[in-house]
Amino acid sequence: MKNKFIALLSAIAIPAILVFNSGCRENSIIKANVIPSNDFIYSNTIGDTLTINCKTVYDDSVATGYTLSAIDVIHGLGALSDPYFGHTNWGIFTQLVPNTNNLDLSATPPDSAVLILPYAGFTWGDTSSTSDESFSVYRMTQSMTRDDDTVYYSNTAFAIDATPVGTSPNINLRSLRKDSIKVAGNNRAPHLRIKLTTAFMNDLVAAAKASANSASFLSIIKGIYIRPTDTNSTSVTAVPYFRMTGESDYSRAAIALYYNKAGLNDPDSVQTVFINFTRSDCAHNNYITRRYSNPVVEANKYFTSTQLSDSIVLMQNEPGAAIDIHIPHLKNLPLGIINKAQLVITQLPGNNSDMFGAPSRLYPVGVNEYGASYTIADRYPTDNIATLDFIDGTQRIVTLPDGNTVSQYYINIPREVQKAIVNRADDLHLRINGTATYPGAYRLIAGGKNSNKYYKIRLNIVYSNIN
Repeated sequence: MKNKFIALLSAIAIPAILVFNSGCRENSIIKANVIPSNDFIYSNTIGDTLTINCKTVYDDSVATGYTLSAIDVIHGLGALSDPYFGHTNWGIFTQLVPNTNNLDLSATPPDSAVLILPYAGFTWGDTSSTSDESFSVYRMTQSMTRDDDTVYYSNTAFAIDATPVGTSPNINLRSLRKDSIKVAGNNRAPHLRIKLTTAFMNDLVAAAKASANSASFLSIIKGIYIRPTDTNSTSVTAVPYFRMTGESDYSRAAIALYYNKAGLNDPDSVQTVFINFTRSDCAHNNYITRRYSNPVVEANKYFTSTQLSDSIVLMQNEPGAAIDIHIPHLKNLPLGIINKAQLVITQLPGNNSDMFGAPSRLYPVGVNEYGASYTIADRYPTDNIATLDFIDGTQRIVTLPDGNTVSQYYINIPREVQKAIVNRADDLHLRINGTATYPGAYRLIAGGKNSNKYYKIRLNIVYSNIN
């Protein structure tokens, strides 16, 4: 498991001479006026010996339970069916705490409790879909920990009571994203509302009244789990994302307790007390599961392929498919200066790529001989955002000579390639993932080693051999 926070490394421009396109026999000579006069530089022909082998592998998790002060906490919720990649479920584990200690409801007790999840403004999949979906809430029976040393991952689940404490009716996903909601006489921004049972409402009130602080409340009400009611739905092709953090009521995840002031049964006298998500007190996690087991799902055959290298490779924002790359012959390059080493990954057209969009950025990590991931050399210093700009990997929309418009990605790795050559490594092993933004969303079907010439994965190298 690993935590995917993105950042990168600055690079020094070095005069170039020879461009190699892996698998091609044609070389391009750079203009002589960029070569320093005091160096004697010559080129070497690699031909077809610089091989790229690529496969699809499963990356099991991504950190979804961290809380950063300057970044909104946003989680997906729903069950999505993708004809090519199969089925994905998103669920949310979260804690909530009262907005005041020893909660005093001096009037009548609340008459209803409603879970509020504000829509984050992003839906992945078919955004035109008018599908209906129901959501259920469960009480957690296992505690979560909120501290800077604890990070939960997308495959981390917690024990729950199997009886739901709230289930929504079928909700139109398009209306959920588009429509404001009138609550207590005021229009509120779009949000998901799930009415909770009276029994659970009474437990919330009793715990809030008895608790002197957030910790004592969480020792009684450990948290809740929200998930799609039907986790096997095959009709839903979009998943909305919801905001946990916010600075005001109805802009953050919360349970609203509604009651009438002084016992008046009057809509204009409705009062509200909130049990909120707070950065400082509440742990959370986006629990995401994939299912590729159905043999008719096309992606399944690439996870189980026995070929050394496949002509198609797949990627999803973690958890899910990742592109595994082996470059076995870098040690055949002469010791010299690697001026440029750029992976080019190109999306294949079709397969509902318009509906299920490609990621906005790809990111490489190294994989050592024991299968553990490491930060590639081009990522250092990790606290410098310029390194991220250098590695690049951002999505470009290009129209290829065959007329297809697709996504294409350039990933710069010269220092990692240089290191492999200097160390005479038998194999440079890389893994390509999406960014950590919107875990579980986005997917890419790309050309592999033996794809059509416009789509095949390439490694462009420019190097100088100076004697």
